[in-house]
Amino acid sequence: MVFRVTRRGLLGFAAAAATSVAADNAFAALRVPLARPGMQATPGKQAGVAARELHLINTHTDEKLKIVYWSEGRYLPDALTEIDRLMRDHRSGEVHEIDRALLDTLHAMKTKLDTSEAFHIISGYRSPSTNAQMRENNAGVAKKSYHMRGMAVDIRVPGRELSYLRNAALDIAAGGVGYYPRSDFIHVDVGPVRQWGMRSA
Repeated sequence: MVFRVTRRGLLGFAAAAATSVAADNAFAALRVPLARPGMQATPGKQAGVAARELHLINTHTDEKLKIVYWSEGRYLPDALTEIDRLMRDHRSGEVHEIDRALLDTLHAMKTKLDTSEAFHIISGYRSPSTNAQMRENNAGVAKKSYHMRGMAVDIRVPGRELSYLRNAALDIAAGGVGYYPRSDFIHVDVGPVRQWGMRSA
């Protein structure tokens, strides 16, 4: 079979290629540099980059927080303290440092989703005793859950399809992503990159 290459065909191919490149560039523009788990920021590094803000609601206590946690190349201690408190173990009241990489992952998701809506926090930090109690009622709760290290969060964004959140988290690939459509939340952590529950999509 002989294929004829016409000028119109070449122009069409060029236009399609340009569109693809533009889309890739647009996606790249949404990427946010992520901290590594446990990493501390160097003051002055990345100065001039847009500030990072999060809008969070604790679904158990109804506490709300809209706050800039990173600006001019550094994490803001007072803001981090407020975030740690909002994402505390609501059962025991215990507060634990939330990993900066997890906050950056949430911010990257917010940027990718292009939303100003709040992330509803179903579960943030989880104390060892709370995790043990939950395991008694649910075999799916991990014995060494990243929640106990402040490295995981279960979230939803009302008004947004849960699958959109899942896909944003998968695209960012900062760690683990679990999909729980029946319970209406996704799990995001900054452990090894992996995924589960996707067959329910």
